[in-house]
Parts: sequence; structure tokens; C-alpha cells
Amino acid sequence: MTTDSGSDAGFTTDPGIRLLTKIGDFVEPLTRFDRGHLTLESSQHESVDVIARQVFRVAFETVRSEGNGGLPEGVVQAANVAAMARASEAQLAASRAAVRTRLSAWAAEHGETPTAKPAVSDCFTTLAPIGHVATCEPCQGAGKIPCSLCQAAGTLTCEACEGRGGNPCTACNATGEVTCKTCKGMRTVVTHKERKVYDEETNSHRVEHVQETVTCETCNGAGLTKCGKCNGRTTITCASCHGQKTIPCTQCQGSGYLRCETCGGEGRRHFVTRIECAIRETFETTARASDPETAAVLKRLNSIDKVLGLAGSYRVVAETSADTLSRDTRAVTPVTTVTVVAGGARAQVQAYGPQQDVLDYRNIAGMLLSDDLRVLEDRLQTTRLLPPRVDAGLHESLATVLASEANVAIVENAAKKDQSGIVGLFKGVVTADYIARAGAAMKKAMTRSYATSMARGPVAVLAIPLIHMPIDLIVRGTGQGGRLMALLGVMLMTFFAALAAHYWVVHKLQETLAPGGAPKIPRIVDKLNLTLQWLAAAAGVAAVLTLAAASLTGLLFPMAPAVVSVP
Repeated sequence: MTTDSGSDAGFTTDPGIRLLTKIGDFVEPLTRFDRGHLTLESSQHESVDVIARQVFRVAFETVRSEGNGGLPEGVVQAANVAAMARASEAQLAASRAAVRTRLSAWAAEHGETPTAKPAVSDCFTTLAPIGHVATCEPCQGAGKIPCSLCQAAGTLTCEACEGRGGNPCTACNATGEVTCKTCKGMRTVVTHKERKVYDEETNSHRVEHVQETVTCETCNGAGLTKCGKCNGRTTITCASCHGQKTIPCTQCQGSGYLRCETCGGEGRRHFVTRIECAIRETFETTARASDPETAAVLKRLNSIDKVLGLAGSYRVVAETSADTLSRDTRAVTPVTTVTVVAGGARAQVQAYGPQQDVLDYRNIAGMLLSDDLRVLEDRLQTTRLLPPRVDAGLHESLATVLASEANVAIVENAAKKDQSGIVGLFKGVVTADYIARAGAAMKKAMTRSYATSMARGPVAVLAIPLIHMPIDLIVRGTGQGGRLMALLGVMLMTFFAALAAHYWVVHKLQETLAPGGAPKIPRIVDKLNLTLQWLAAAAGVAAVLTLAAASLTGLLFPMAPAVVSVP
């Protein structure tokens, strides 16, 4: 380990100077400050041993499966269960016995290559599955079983007639006879007849109408007739079974049997075993560093590629056992630690590997930008939103803050609820706390500047709906259609005037805050949703005021009632 002052920039090979240059390359574009504001107070450089252990363990598993019917294609048939088990165990033993030799052969060729990993095909040759076929026990090979509902009969007793084949006739109450419809059960009927009689007084014949009671011919005087529905049988044929007394079984559809679900109707079941191989990999990193933070960072390297990416050199040792290949990669990782003074504060930054990868820039940009942010926050205390009021001091401090690219990126994301994306982007060059503070302050400053600029004149466009009053008086004679078109026209005129006012205000803010053209103030205004808020408010005000003007016109200048002439 070496310790240098880092003040002499002439030693370009010094790790501390190179790291300070790297920090400047990253920080300088993000702030309005050049790298001259960064001072290297001290630097340390050490080489840390990082040991990455990779373990590849070959594991075998006997996988069993079963199904309906005969053996699938490619399966070697065994005589019975015992024979299948013996053959499968022999396959497993042979595969395990071959692992040591095959792993050793692979390690001899690839063991010292840290990124190489043994594949299953390097340790195992796929073997044909072994299986046997057995007769299905529930159906004894028939593929079907007797129906439990009808007991294999195929039929069920008809429930509608309870197996009688017929039901009592309801028309005659099962008597076979019904009251005669002709005589209504009276057995006789009254008939009307005519006869001629001689009238001695008039010395002529006349016709007399007489009634006679006679026996009913329909029932022959019995008062009852045979039931027309059951034809005198007292019962009617069952409509469900049509007199058969039974119906087809609803479960087996009259066949008397059901498909055996155990074998799927095949009558046979097959059982198969196969040997499968997998390689399970574990990875572990340890670091021999005097600094606990350095050791913790290097221990979090979770892949060999990351370890090698930070290694200046490495050495590999591999060894094999019956089913395991172990590989130890001892990587020498350069670690440079510098103490940087920025904005009157100190930050200790660490870089790893020959390329000096920095994982956390320790708020260096935040330290440089904190004074600008503090001035802006102080200036905000002298402003207000309602009624809008800002001064030249706020514009000056806001322009200073926006001169740093980091602050521009922060304010463009200030309207988002989730700030994790912008936090990760900066790699610690500004802290999450700074991002939250700066975003809130710049959003408030931009909002108040925009509102104040709008209130200083452009907001007057919202009074345009008042011109609808004279327009409405002019177009009254054109009917309802003309008045509606005038109403919509005034609303659209107000909206587009508000849009023009927005562009004028944004243009003035660009000239005030960033006359050089960077950053783009319109983009920031859009990202903060100020454009959307203004246009939405303008559209609402345009609609409300235009309708109010129309209503007021109707109250102040009512239309004369139409005169209807009656001829």
C-alpha cells in the first residue's frame, strides 16, 4: 500500500491522479464547475486478493412417469416392476461411475478457464428410458367397468310410472267411464216435436209444438259413457317409458358399462423410469482487504465475469472429486482510494480494477452544487404563488442552478413520484436527499416564475369570452345554429389565444433564464406539467365564461316573443 499527496499532477501514472481525472470527467459535464474545483487531498492504492470459488456438482435423479396404454416410442421394455427397477439402478450406477473420469477430462482441457462451465453433455450420455406395461386392475384389461347406477343392466325403472308402464287416467279417475255429455248424466233428454191438430172453431188445422222426454241415445239411458282418453282401460300409457316400464340408464347411456378412468379405456397402464442429470453451480467470493467497506464491496461480486472485470491479474486452480469440480480463482484487484475536496467539503471515493470503476461518487457534484441550491431556497422565501410574485433575484439564482446539467435532469424528473431511476443514473454523484431538495426547489421556482409571467399580461386572454355578448346580439337573427357556431367560435378563440400566451411566456423565460439556448426551458415546463395545467385551466375558463356571457346577454337583452297571426 502506498500513500501519496496527489498534489503533483505531473505523475500521470499515479493511480490517485488518474482517479481524480476520471472523477473530473464524470462530474464536470454535470455541473457548471470545471475540474479545477476538485482538489486531491490524499490517495491510497492497494492490491486486494479476491478469491472466487466456483463449485459444479453433478447430480442424478431417477424420474418416474406413468400413463395409459402401451410404452411410448423409444422406451426399453422390462418384464415387470422388479426388472425395471434393476435396470434403472444399473443405469444410475454406471452414470455415476463415469462422472469422475469425464469431469477430470473436461477439467484438464477447460479447468483453468474461469469463465468455462461444464455442460450436462460433458458429464452424462443420455440413456434410453426403461418401462413395463401392466394390465389395469380395476377393469382387468377390459377398458370398461360395470355401471354402478344400473348395475350393468343398461336400464333403470321408470320413475314416472314407478315401473308399471302406465298411470291412472285422470280424466275418469281410473273408472273407465265419464258422465255423458249429451244428457249430463240425467239418462234422458227432452225433444221438441210438431203435430197438426184440427181446430173445430176455425174449421182448420193448426201446428202445435210439444216436448217429450226420451231415453238418451248416446248412453242408452246409463248416464255414463266410455272415457275417451283411456278408452275405458282406466290407465294411460306412460309418456316417459312408452309402456316399457324401464328407461335407458342416464349414466351409461344404456350400454351397462362405463369407460375405466384408471387406464382411460386402454385396459393397460405403462410405467417408465429415466435417468436425468443436472449440474448445480454455486459461487462465492471472499476478499482479503484491510478496509471492511472494500471487502464488503468485493464480496458482493456475484459472478466470475464481474470478478475478472476488476482483476489486474488472476490465477486458477481446479480439482475434481467423484461428482464435483471445484475451481478457485485468485484475482488481484487494484483498489484506489482518494480523498477529494469539493465545495469546501471532503469525500472519499474508491475505484476498483485497472479501469478504476467507481461505484459511488460520494455526492461530489452535490457538494459543488449545494451552495447554488441554498441560494435558490433562500430566494424562494421572498416569493409567493397567490398572487404570483417573483423578483430578479429568483430568476438569477434559478438560472445559476439550471446551468448545471445534473440539476436540469433532476428538475425534468421532479414531477414523477418514483425518483429511483434518476437516483441510480447519477451513481451517487448526488445523493437522494439532494435530488429531493433540488427537485422540490426548482419545481417551485419554475412554477412561480411561469405563473408570475402569465399574470403580468398574457392571462388577459381569458377575458376574450366577454366579446360573445355583442356577437350574440349580432347573430340572433340567424337562428339557433348561428348562435351555437358563435359560441363555439369564441371558446376556440380563447383556447388558442391561451396557447399563444403560453408560448410567449415560455419564450420570455428562455430569454431570462437561459439566453444561450441551454437548457431548453420549454422542455422543463412540459416535464413539470405546467403546459397541461395552464391549457386545461384555460379550456375550463373559456367554456364557463363564454356560457356565462351568453346567459347574461339573454338576461340583459331578452329576445322579443314571436308574433303569430291568426287568420
